[in-house]
Amino acid sequence: MPLELNAPKPQPTPSGGDIDRKVVRLAGQVSRLEPGPAASLRRDPLAGAGSAAFWHLMAANDIDAKGSYLERWGKVVQAIAILTPKGRHPGKRAAHNGANPMGRALRDAGISELRLARLLSSKGEIRRDLVIRICRRLAAGEAARFDLRTLAKFVLFEGENQARWIARSYYTAAAKAAGSRQGEQS
Repeated sequence: MPLELNAPKPQPTPSGGDIDRKVVRLAGQVSRLEPGPAASLRRDPLAGAGSAAFWHLMAANDIDAKGSYLERWGKVVQAIAILTPKGRHPGKRAAHNGANPMGRALRDAGISELRLARLLSSKGEIRRDLVIRICRRLAAGEAARFDLRTLAKFVLFEGENQARWIARSYYTAAAKAAGSRQGEQS
């Protein structure tokens, strides 16, 4: 069988650990951006002024994405920028906090079970839009720092595993909150 020289090369699928490292590194890099590029990433990383900062981050992290996968990475970077505190202060922390599961952050921010169900059952562009809306809500409160690795995989892969992980940590936090309220009433 002849070798086709013009056949497109398949894109390698990054491993979960590779995504994890890149997302943690991205969160740190976004937290160190000047206010202008960070603001443009919050608006739309694939258009206008945000695009320069986005492509710099993609190149610095060796992320070679195309098509819908590129759009997904754009939403991941936008979500990270939204969740990163604004301003120029040198002690600004990255939005990633591996000790705080995404579901717990959603519960702590008062995201309703109905909104959670809509998010977890969504697919494609609707999922990406809902993630950005929820990140804007989280950024307005105290629950903006959570495990961004889960968020990234939820957006990038759209599989059921991440949705289940988010739901599990949401309802675990809800059960603990209900248990502590019952203990206070006794």
